[in-house]
Amino acid sequence: MILADLIQDSGLRCLTPDKNLGAIRICDITEDSRTAVPGSLFIARSGTRSDGNKYIEPAIQCGTVAILTDRDDIELPPRSDVVVFVSDNVQEATAQLAERFYGYPARSLLCAGVTGTNGKTTIVHLAHQLIESAGIRCGLIGTVEIDDGRQRARADMTTPPAVEMSRTLSTMIEHGCKAVVMEVSSHALDQRRVGAIKFDAGAFTNLSGDHLDYHQTLEHYTNSKSRLFSLLKPNATAVINADDDASSIMFDACPNTAVKISCSNTNTSDSYVEIRSQSIAGMDIKLVTSEITIEAVVPIFGRFNAMNILQAMLLAQQVMSTSNLNIEEQVAYLSKALPRLTLPMGRLEHVETIEDDIVVLVDFAHTDDALASALGAVRDVSGRDTNICCVFGCGGNRDTSKRARMGEVADRLSDSIVITSDNPRTEPPNKIIEEIINGIDPSNRSSAHIQSDRARAIHFAISNAASGDIVIIAGKGHETEQISPDGQGGTRVAHFDDREHARTALRERRLRRSDQPEIEAGKP
Repeated sequence: MILADLIQDSGLRCLTPDKNLGAIRICDITEDSRTAVPGSLFIARSGTRSDGNKYIEPAIQCGTVAILTDRDDIELPPRSDVVVFVSDNVQEATAQLAERFYGYPARSLLCAGVTGTNGKTTIVHLAHQLIESAGIRCGLIGTVEIDDGRQRARADMTTPPAVEMSRTLSTMIEHGCKAVVMEVSSHALDQRRVGAIKFDAGAFTNLSGDHLDYHQTLEHYTNSKSRLFSLLKPNATAVINADDDASSIMFDACPNTAVKISCSNTNTSDSYVEIRSQSIAGMDIKLVTSEITIEAVVPIFGRFNAMNILQAMLLAQQVMSTSNLNIEEQVAYLSKALPRLTLPMGRLEHVETIEDDIVVLVDFAHTDDALASALGAVRDVSGRDTNICCVFGCGGNRDTSKRARMGEVADRLSDSIVITSDNPRTEPPNKIIEEIINGIDPSNRSSAHIQSDRARAIHFAISNAASGDIVIIAGKGHETEQISPDGQGGTRVAHFDDREHARTALRERRLRRSDQPEIEAGKP
């Protein structure tokens, strides 16, 4: 693409006005100097962890021909022949340039975004399944994976950087996608990674304390979430959880009328979901919107998941409507797809087999609100007589305010607790554990089992469970790495999958049970 066309009407200031922009061809945009090639536009911005301006010289050595920076005082290497542009908001400018460079792919897709503290991954995966059930090829961008319409790949972060986002959307179009559903994190909204996208639908799940290491205040965190709704098209659908205290802020940010949803039929809700019955195998639910009512038995349980299904269905309906499917067609597709829904990896994922005498669930819950939802859902379907054991920890170098709150939730909603490590990073694991314990009732602290080695903690919980117990291993979910201190101020990364360790412990438990002699009937 010709540089003059790329930056036209962008408002960027050029520090090298003597260059002929019409004679410079841009073949790539990158924020990583290591990936720069001849003809690259290199984005050099000050980040939260490092300053991209430090890598201008390596980028030039790789063939970069243009630079976008947030500084007027950068020093170029001697005899460099690059064009330099400056922006007061490099992040916003990057998103706009990336969309233009890749041919405005977001304009060719029906875009649905989901924001909130918890539930984003589940809603996106459920909406993806419902949309595709109607024969509409749909891409997916989220915490667990990216589906570009042809293949699925593990995701590195919840919402990719702007350049990668536009590149991915462009690939989806090449693969025949007509729509995309994506998780939109507070970081991405604050950093304008999706600033060039206009959404056809947006959803807000809930808001609780998280990521305050980045946002500093709950107000900033909330306002960052609300930015999604300022990016909606005039005729877009906004699906907002009216049961959450932050919903009013999301409503105020909407440029149009929002759909208020609830987990009960109230005068203030436009759509609601009713749980008629549920067990650990699934739920019988009734979904009611302004246009349709659907009754379905889904292989998913939990009040929060009922809300997730409702929001996913409303997002899918907006995509279907915009794709010119009438209500009768929508109901037919949804009714057929709902009983077949599956949760993403690590979301109340069963690890046990039919040969096991206990239930083991792995869940991504890593905030106090998410942990309360997971434990509460399991308690609702298991009853008061079932012993629930919770294995969990908290991440290091992250929001410390939630540690005691997670300890309080685990103490209140489970019968036994195993406190362990969950990506301690550079922090001493025992320091994190001590902060978790501060949230536990003093009278219960002595009964909490402490094991900083996560593998041993999982084995302890499963080995010591009584027949019929439920063990919930919370925090990592789909993640397959443990990030620990390396003893030198840095970190080391090792493969670690909660599910693998749980399966090993269950296998050992089955072997021990098979070795025990059977007791003859009528004899002690």
